[in-house]
Amino acid sequence: MTSHIFGGPDTPKKLRCLQKYLQAFAIALRDQQFACVYIDAFAGSGSRTEVRPGIPLFGSELAEPEEVTTPGSARIAIEINPPMHSIVLIEQDSARFAQLQALKAEYPDRQIIPRQGDANELVQRLCRGMKWRGSEKIGRGVRGVIFLDPYGMEVSWATVKAIADTEALDCWYFFPLSGLYRNAPRDPTKLSSGKQASLDRVLGATDWRERWYDHKNTSRDMFEDADQAIRRADVDAIERYVKERLQTAFKGAVLDPVRLHHKNGPPLASLFFAVSNPSPPAVALATRMASHILSSGRSSQTRSR
Repeated sequence: MTSHIFGGPDTPKKLRCLQKYLQAFAIALRDQQFACVYIDAFAGSGSRTEVRPGIPLFGSELAEPEEVTTPGSARIAIEINPPMHSIVLIEQDSARFAQLQALKAEYPDRQIIPRQGDANELVQRLCRGMKWRGSEKIGRGVRGVIFLDPYGMEVSWATVKAIADTEALDCWYFFPLSGLYRNAPRDPTKLSSGKQASLDRVLGATDWRERWYDHKNTSRDMFEDADQAIRRADVDAIERYVKERLQTAFKGAVLDPVRLHHKNGPPLASLFFAVSNPSPPAVALATRMASHILSSGRSSQTRSR
């Protein structure tokens, strides 16, 4: 079976943030009257493989590159103790889904639920179908963590809204920052209708046209003079806009993200944390745990540069 090679030099940092939060979450809710669920919307194969360059041996001679396999988000979640009550792993690719099924067999003592299909459709169905609040008839309610780690701009705003509307899920969203500035070129004559539609779907809004570009008309015909209509919003401004959009959906809190980078340095994505539960005690607990984790991520980022 083929290796699942993905990510860049900052990928371990993203996974460490998730692992630390899941561990803290599991401990914090251990004695609470809730069933705890973890949802991985783009679970992959359960592990990640990175290719490490060969090291110098004699003079300029290099050893062969080495493939190193480490736990991915799915395996990290499965190995958390105390364990989650349910772990939902969503993957569309058939080969990677088969590896998730093998992962389930490897952990017979865990309640692992693999699902193959479109992440947007399955997450929305789960969010709207679950009895998050609980009742006397069905018993205790459900609380959980969802991880959105798309390969690109796959996550629709409808999915983000469905997650926020549960008022029960904490969300880690690896937002595709590079996808935004690729689809919103500085030269507006290159802003095709397809790119505009993609941005509308991911952001759930259309006002980015006015916020990011000088020209306030949304018609491409009005973008003929690039000097007058060039995109003025830089990566920082785009990231701030994304946070504003998330704050319109999540009633609890949205924290400042940790920005991760490509191998050659440009911004890759922003790791956001959002709380859907509006309860002040829930918000305080979640933000206290996540703030510490994100602050550590920013500190390590500063030291490495």
